[in-house]
Amino acid sequence: METERQIPRSIPIPQLLGAMRNRIPDPFRFGLYLVLASTPLLSISGEVFGVVSMRTVSNLFLFPLLGTLAVLVVFKPDRMDRTAFAGFAWGLVACAGYDFFRLPSVYVFHLWGDFFGRVGGWATGASSNYPAGYLWRYLGDGAGIGVVVFILAAGIGVSSWPRRYVIGFTVAFAVFPVWAGLVLTDGLAPAGRALFPLNATTLALSLAGHLIFGAILGCGLWVSQDRDPSGFAGLGTKPTRVRRGPGWRGWP
Repeated sequence: METERQIPRSIPIPQLLGAMRNRIPDPFRFGLYLVLASTPLLSISGEVFGVVSMRTVSNLFLFPLLGTLAVLVVFKPDRMDRTAFAGFAWGLVACAGYDFFRLPSVYVFHLWGDFFGRVGGWATGASSNYPAGYLWRYLGDGAGIGVVVFILAAGIGVSSWPRRYVIGFTVAFAVFPVWAGLVLTDGLAPAGRALFPLNATTLALSLAGHLIFGAILGCGLWVSQDRDPSGFAGLGTKPTRVRRGPGWRGWP
């Protein structure tokens, strides 16, 4: 029940970092997931600013890193993998929810453009490629953010928080750094490289979409993660297990 949840409170930084270390059994795998899942989104900024092309990132970094992770998952599986897979799946669902709101605003009401053809072109070396762009959006951006959020949540003990705080955590992450990073990238983009024009309409629509994404991701995190409040919110208290039915259990 919601009343059984522990409310997050202030914890001294050394104690918090120590608890986080205890909750992460494999720091290398944890870091690998973070880097791999963040790369698709960050590579768009790299392309916009002309630092490195998305095609180069894919061929020389993303796919080799994905191969390394696949070897680990197959030959040395860990419960952290289940966390990441749950985040991947819920990231896809959240991205679909975002598009359920976004696509009518693009193709029915014509309030802004669809820049994912351009993103797909950057990834494939073409001028425009919508199938590749939407694969990047769903499998890279949406699912990648889901993985990052789920493993960070497991690392800091979000499972011990009340539902409103869990959803607040994911919504906050969707707004900053994700939405804020998108707006900053667009605002600082060189001439002709912006993803979409920044104005009151596009800012409101993009923010609303990210709020939807974050809320869906939070609901997914709530229903799928372990209900064992042994994370940061439970420090100094006796853990009380809350049963929520079958689902992903994170890692010990």
